[in-house]
Amino acid sequence: MLHLSDVLKDKTLGLELVVVGSFDPHVSGAHSSEIHDPARWFEPGNIMLTTGMRFLNEGQPGTAARELVEGLHRAKVAALFFGIGVYFASIPDQLRQCCLEFGLPLVAVAPEVPFQHIESYVNQNAPAPGGYGLKRMLWLTNDLLDSISSDTPIKSLIARLGTVCRGTAVLYEDSGAIVESTGEGPTNLIFAAIGNGGSPQDRISIGRWEVMYRSVVLRRRGYHLAIATRNGAMLDELGDVLLETTQRMLGAIEGISHLDTSRQRHENARLLTSLQDGIEVSRELRYWELLKPLGFKAFEPIRSLVATTLGDELLTPARVETLIDSAERMGVPLLFAENGRTPEVPPGFHALLPDTRASEQWLAAGGQGLAIGLSETTGSLAQVPQQFLDAELAVSIARRRTVGGAESGGSLIRMDDVDPASWFLAGLRGPADRKRLTKFTQPLRLEKELVETIQGYLAMDQDVARVAAWLYVHPNTVRYRVKRVGEILGGNLNETGLIANLYLAYQEEILRIRAKFTGS
Repeated sequence: MLHLSDVLKDKTLGLELVVVGSFDPHVSGAHSSEIHDPARWFEPGNIMLTTGMRFLNEGQPGTAARELVEGLHRAKVAALFFGIGVYFASIPDQLRQCCLEFGLPLVAVAPEVPFQHIESYVNQNAPAPGGYGLKRMLWLTNDLLDSISSDTPIKSLIARLGTVCRGTAVLYEDSGAIVESTGEGPTNLIFAAIGNGGSPQDRISIGRWEVMYRSVVLRRRGYHLAIATRNGAMLDELGDVLLETTQRMLGAIEGISHLDTSRQRHENARLLTSLQDGIEVSRELRYWELLKPLGFKAFEPIRSLVATTLGDELLTPARVETLIDSAERMGVPLLFAENGRTPEVPPGFHALLPDTRASEQWLAAGGQGLAIGLSETTGSLAQVPQQFLDAELAVSIARRRTVGGAESGGSLIRMDDVDPASWFLAGLRGPADRKRLTKFTQPLRLEKELVETIQGYLAMDQDVARVAAWLYVHPNTVRYRVKRVGEILGGNLNETGLIANLYLAYQEEILRIRAKFTGS
């Protein structure tokens, strides 16, 4: 039978007895664990090895130490082995005191000694029960599962994976960017070896490091998961289990994250709808509190945004994902909701965002293929309904001024910059309003040359010479045609009212000619 004193005698294990127990217990196995409440997974006579990860950022280390030691004492664990030099330079005093109180042997493990070395020694020499191998797998799985409850589950999972394999664990994006990593392994060399696509192997050697890896796909994105250790025997025994378990857990974490994200987006869309429907001034403070977790600051300037795709193409889920992810990455608070897809409403989205430099950068980066209308700023949520009406007008102007349909780079119009004529024209509703506007120019409908001339004349600020050069005609021809337009419409082009009416009727064509002629 193996006793604790037998383990302590082996000088190659780098052990130092810190707290002497009440007797020399027999030892039935050894296992490392960093999970919460580990005692329930240990059998009597087991040794628990830990690096003290559970005590990191612990507000009450004394309470945590007591809970751990008390649980191990009840489970009749033979001893607690503490690896120094990983998270702690020495064993925490609170842990030492608790072990003294409960009579639990406490042993310091030298920094250079891997836990796997101690586990192998004990488990090969102790009369372990037949189900130990299975129980060990359960320990490892639960060690990793405990990371899901963390505020940063992927970071915690990779950290625990590195601890279990006594080396390095790293998660790469397809590009080679590191999502999370732990340990001192050669992460750049590892990706260079596994990311070149030249070898189908999942086991490689880099100097003294043995590496195993898997390629995984999470929500249509590719990643590479790798573990590296100087103990090749550990990879032989546990490598496949660790990688497969971690791969499944990454999928579970991503699924939980996606579910939570979907719920959040649904709630944000409902909040945006409430603001669009209108709230009383007396309820503004309550709604600002609801916006605060998203990053909005109470009563600071915000804008309402309406965007539609050019050519009425569908706003794909991937595009929505990109827009929302980029806003989060650029630090732009955002209330976001897709438009309903009906014949009357073009595909697109509505949003509420702060009036900041970061918001401008987000719009510039994500506006390709979109017509975007922005309201003027306000610090009052009670004004949001009017803001969205203004943004609707702005996006209608953006759509009319965009040439090239879906292949265009996009167009953004701020209501701050909209002139009265454009504002008036954007407010026209239905064919009847348009008919009233075009009725004025009906007498010119068969006079193609006159229409082209008068549109150019207004686009070029009534400069006869420029119009003549543009049409390749004599200036006198331009003057004659301008005069004829006035006569047909019952006036002359010196009348301000006539010019204003012609501008309203032909604004889209005038702006198009001006942009083409000036190259803007």
